[in-house]
Amino acid sequence: MDIPGILTIFVSLIALIDPLGTVGIFLAITRNDSHALRQRTALLGCVYAFFILIVFLGFGGSILSFFGITVSAVRVGGGLILAKIGLDLISVKIETKSSPSEEKDAASRDSVAFFPLAIPLLAGPGAMTVAIAESSHFRDGRWSDLLSASLAIALACFVTWIVLDRALLIQKVLGKSGTNAITRIMGFILVCIAAQMTIVGIQGVIASIPANATIAPPKDSISAAVSILPWLTHISI
Repeated sequence: MDIPGILTIFVSLIALIDPLGTVGIFLAITRNDSHALRQRTALLGCVYAFFILIVFLGFGGSILSFFGITVSAVRVGGGLILAKIGLDLISVKIETKSSPSEEKDAASRDSVAFFPLAIPLLAGPGAMTVAIAESSHFRDGRWSDLLSASLAIALACFVTWIVLDRALLIQKVLGKSGTNAITRIMGFILVCIAAQMTIVGIQGVIASIPANATIAPPKDSISAAVSILPWLTHISI
């Protein structure tokens, strides 16, 4: 089992999900719920997020094949997306990922576990991108890597559940300043992971280019260049 790989995916997902940053939003959308119902919502939301990411992990390769997208392209594009999210976390420009009207509508329902908690707060675009990038191992038959990715997703969702389950206590202990400080640290780590993902993606693109491939100028350009050679010989400097 690839322990470093599990830790890398786990840290990426934790930085993207940002459980501590989600605490305030979670308490806001469950403000009218009892303590027991809030705990149940936290559990269901993390379970839903786990299955959503597993679906993207399992079928992400098929989605890429359908649209003709290479894994290297996903890594480059995903790296740019993760870098943007990481920079926003560093500057504590945390988006709720849902509009106030959507949160108000969700808060009036019986449960907000699926929306907006699981989607898009926990299993957002960044986390989905990580799952899709890892889904390429299905085509390569690297089942151990897929198992590692699944365990990392499960661990990230478990940690998120622990945080949301103790949301009130964490909010009292850390306060806004403590939460922002941890968010900035996770943002920096996420930017570094995004840079590494982009580098690996670019290396994959370069490696896919045939070694004997040459870029030849168009024949018309060659003919035009040859035709002006006699004229150039009459130019005196």
